[in-house]
Amino acid sequence: MDKPSPPLASGPPRRRRSRPRLPERALRCVAVCAIAVEALWYGIHEVPGFGPALADGARAVVGPAPVAWAEDVAYGVADRLNQAIYRHAPPKTFWEPAPAAAAEAVRDEGLEAESISSPSPFEPPFREVAATGDGAWTPIPDAVRPGDAPVLWRSAVHPDPRRVFAAIAVVAIDLGRVDLRLVAGTKEPFSPDVPAERRPGLVPEGHAGELIAAFNGGFKAMHGHYGMMLDGDTFLPPRDRACTIALYRGGAVRIRTWPELRADEARMTAYRQTPPCLVEQGELHHALYDSNRDWGATVSGETVIRRSALGVDATGKLLFYGLGEAVTARTLAQGMKAAGAHDVAELDVNHAYPRFLLYGRGEGGEGPRARSALIPDVQFKPEEYVAEPAPRDFFYLRRRRAAATLGIADPAPADDVLGRDGR
Repeated sequence: MDKPSPPLASGPPRRRRSRPRLPERALRCVAVCAIAVEALWYGIHEVPGFGPALADGARAVVGPAPVAWAEDVAYGVADRLNQAIYRHAPPKTFWEPAPAAAAEAVRDEGLEAESISSPSPFEPPFREVAATGDGAWTPIPDAVRPGDAPVLWRSAVHPDPRRVFAAIAVVAIDLGRVDLRLVAGTKEPFSPDVPAERRPGLVPEGHAGELIAAFNGGFKAMHGHYGMMLDGDTFLPPRDRACTIALYRGGAVRIRTWPELRADEARMTAYRQTPPCLVEQGELHHALYDSNRDWGATVSGETVIRRSALGVDATGKLLFYGLGEAVTARTLAQGMKAAGAHDVAELDVNHAYPRFLLYGRGEGGEGPRARSALIPDVQFKPEEYVAEPAPRDFFYLRRRRAAATLGIADPAPADDVLGRDGR
């Protein structure tokens, strides 16, 4: 005989949990995505090393193509937003322009003292987006030797008529009084053939007393496998299509496509290769007029990012370093050419890498320490390049012992340049 079923429990009926409606869920998703994007942007731009670590980690998991696509989309969105936000804004500036009369007086005083080469004022390429001070050169004070004649000058150029927020800070360097040196990073460019002791990632101690500035080198080895040689050590072999920054035993600097320099290799102390020359013999590279990935763009050649470049004038007596915000490879080339560069190589790109640091004496008997950066919004440590080894290659500038009339065909005496050991 079956037992009777127990009576059902009495009480109020249960309410079904209502699921969020589709519009509400969509709004929540948008809010979460917006917060994630903002956090990602903050990490990339404000946390040192976050952006490169994120990109390298993603490449290791999904490969370079998806990361390149994501970067291109992100930069494209940022560029469109900036164009909308700054549509009616004044041109971007990096610093307050010096009064013209004061800048000219400082320049003249330095020239009378001992300077060899100084940059000539230049015409801004696009007047409609030029800022006050574009094309005028202002001496950069030397924190170590404030009484000496200037050897570095700075100016700015706005190279893009469509973007008032695109600007390049340019440093002109007197190669008659300044020596350019290259240092290998502790990790880059990657090479299994060069031992760790040959890649210190630091300015040599023997050069610390004359150190003026240091700035970033070129691409990582995985991005193009561009060649590099330093003091007889070949980290990566030269590529024929690559632009080459060649440092000679006499102190001269040349920038050309490798076949134009190959015959002089025995006279070089170092070379660092980059993507094809942005400007060569005064002419912009023909591929800059097309969508092209050679210069660190991701999917399209119009990628608007932070970029850097190194150029030399037609005489070989003035070197130019450029750091551009929101520029394409083409507008970077146009800006460097306008400033006076005859041959131009692109250095590293993206927010985290390009930097130009100025040095002064450290406190309490310490060696030199980075005091300032060329432009705002560059994260750096005072010990960078001098006490904390750099994982990537870089260049540095030091004063020469004596002035030299230096040109491509008239290099400085070999004994004017300190040796590898700093003597």
